[in-house]
Amino acid sequence: MAEIKLYKTTIKGLKIIGMCLPFAAIGLWMITDNPYGSTEYMMGWVSTCFFGLGIPIGLFQTFDKRPQIVITENGIWDRTTHQDEIKWEQIIEAYPIDIHGQKFISLVTDNTFVFKKKTSRRAAAINQFIGAQKLNLRLGQINIDEIGLTNFINQITKETIEERRRSIKNFKIKETRFTYSDLQKIFLYIFLSVALLVLTLSSYVVFWIVMGIMGFSAITARWKPDNLTIRKYAWIGTWLGLVNMVLVLGAIKIYDNVTENVGEQLAIEIEEFHSLNSTYPKEIKSLTRNLEFNFLERFFADQIEYKSIGNDYELEATMMFGNLRKYDKYNGQWR
Repeated sequence: MAEIKLYKTTIKGLKIIGMCLPFAAIGLWMITDNPYGSTEYMMGWVSTCFFGLGIPIGLFQTFDKRPQIVITENGIWDRTTHQDEIKWEQIIEAYPIDIHGQKFISLVTDNTFVFKKKTSRRAAAINQFIGAQKLNLRLGQINIDEIGLTNFINQITKETIEERRRSIKNFKIKETRFTYSDLQKIFLYIFLSVALLVLTLSSYVVFWIVMGIMGFSAITARWKPDNLTIRKYAWIGTWLGLVNMVLVLGAIKIYDNVTENVGEQLAIEIEEFHSLNSTYPKEIKSLTRNLEFNFLERFFADQIEYKSIGNDYELEATMMFGNLRKYDKYNGQWR
């Protein structure tokens, strides 16, 4: 029997993993880097558990090799609808719809097609409001031109079984391909993310402005305005804000951790100098040169301020957003 099998694309699964992995990683970092029971520790668990769920979902999406839609000379079947195969004679019309960026093909059926489960009044009202039918083919996870597939379905419903067999054998799947325009968009989003990160790290004011714009965009996208342009840019603003928040948290963690590690190494070198000379050094530039710091660590070492106070000393470091911290040499911690 001639048939067409349409499978889920792996790109969708990789996108899910790519969006969830940074948030899960930040959550794990917060768990391991904060004391048990602290607010940061609890938020780390929330972030890890919530976004971590997206990773197995993405992996399942990526490696699921079962066909989602099967088209034969007898009818069409979509696994996600949980319905039996619908015969071509039972289809009156097919038309494409877009529901909040997700592509569907709605099938208008006659009274001979029996649904396994009766649609509730609320679901029927929602379908009527958005222009959908009781039976809708889900194309959001399939890399295919929905207009071409819709035209093919409408064509094949009017053919004889022999004509359908030939049409199915000659049908070529027109996939939506990755274009130069898509590459330009990726570079644009990367540039915007880097620019937002630099601006956000410059001051608290910019940080809260960006967070406010993200919140407004999320609310706008949540209410799903009819204007597709507004909805599109609301989602873009929301995701750019979320990516920026992850990058900021990561930058703060990296900056603070590197500064703390460099400061602790300097403190060890200062104590060794004291044990050999019975006094603390007047400055630490010479000590810094003795340590095997790389270029990045040497930069952070230059940001640490050293003060010699009689038979004592102080180490101060300015963390991200101007947060001043002092090194507690008795406990070996930054406070």
